[in-house]
Amino acid sequence: MLTYEFRLYCSRHTKHLDAMLCEAAYVWNRALALQRRYYALTGKHISCSRMKAYFAKRNKRTLLHSQTVQEILERQETAYDCFFKRLAKRPPKFRKASRFRSFVFKQGGFRLYGNEFIVNRIGRRYRFSYSRPVEGKPKQVRVLRTPLGEYRLYIVTDACASPCRKSHDGASVGFDFGLKVFLTGSDGTRVDCPLFLKQGLGELRRASRRLSRCVKHSNNWYRRKAELDRIHERIANRRDDWQWKLAHHLCRRYDTICIEDLDMRGMSRLWGRKVHDLAFGRFVEKLKHVASKYGVVVHEVNRFYASSKTCGHCGFVNKGLALRDRIWICPECGAVLDRDFNAACNICRRGIADLGSTCKTRVAG
Repeated sequence: MLTYEFRLYCSRHTKHLDAMLCEAAYVWNRALALQRRYYALTGKHISCSRMKAYFAKRNKRTLLHSQTVQEILERQETAYDCFFKRLAKRPPKFRKASRFRSFVFKQGGFRLYGNEFIVNRIGRRYRFSYSRPVEGKPKQVRVLRTPLGEYRLYIVTDACASPCRKSHDGASVGFDFGLKVFLTGSDGTRVDCPLFLKQGLGELRRASRRLSRCVKHSNNWYRRKAELDRIHERIANRRDDWQWKLAHHLCRRYDTICIEDLDMRGMSRLWGRKVHDLAFGRFVEKLKHVASKYGVVVHEVNRFYASSKTCGHCGFVNKGLALRDRIWICPECGAVLDRDFNAACNICRRGIADLGSTCKTRVAG
């Protein structure tokens, strides 16, 4: 499956997409109200199939396609499943129409002709920036509204990604994530993160102060809010571009990449803005996606493995090692160990042991 992203051009017909999002928000809120009322009366949950049958018979929408309504109900069911499995802190909540972001066409309700996207239900044509040809047959189309009020078109096709040419020599490597050094490799590679949020923090503060001086929901308030959202979007785009390039560079160079499975929630509670600026979780998602194209194996080592506290020479575990200790001496063998480099080497060895790999390992020293 391939996903293509295009930008929809703003026109006088964009207001119809806003009306469709408003109707999608109504479907979400109506279904959520029914779920809460039914649970208060019976203590049970309405299944997704029963909810679909109810909306098909009693709540026929004028703007949304029937499968679009079904996708919204499935999205809410997924949110409930995450809450019941304790993957989310709270159940789904009511949403304002202005904060509802997207709706999906699964198999019907739309047509694509070149750079034109046609919504059958309302009979409107929307042009988008057709920057590259779409391979395969479209299976799903998602229309997304950004916080700036701009629209994006995501086309999912049944085509398979063409494999990229490899330029590595089959080596394995382990990487340790850090707050000071973004990546420390077992072969001595060190990658520093530019910290894009920290670079744009001054501009963000000035834009936030200008927004706070405006009367809420006034014309100036909306204009200043758009300026602030645009700065956030530019910072996120710069970070994404840097992470995509780094993921491609690593996948061209190595054949097996071993990383540690991080607890992002715990790290964000401890270090807050720095962790969000580094965006380890987003980078791991990009790395796995790029690795699938290159045929590279990305293995995550168990987060409870003490990679930083284990001596890479004798296997001694230093349980008293503090986070401020960047260099420590093993009391068993007397080896002087760099905390990050030692952790990267241990992650590489543990990852190869988990995979049972026999490929060549690059370890400096």
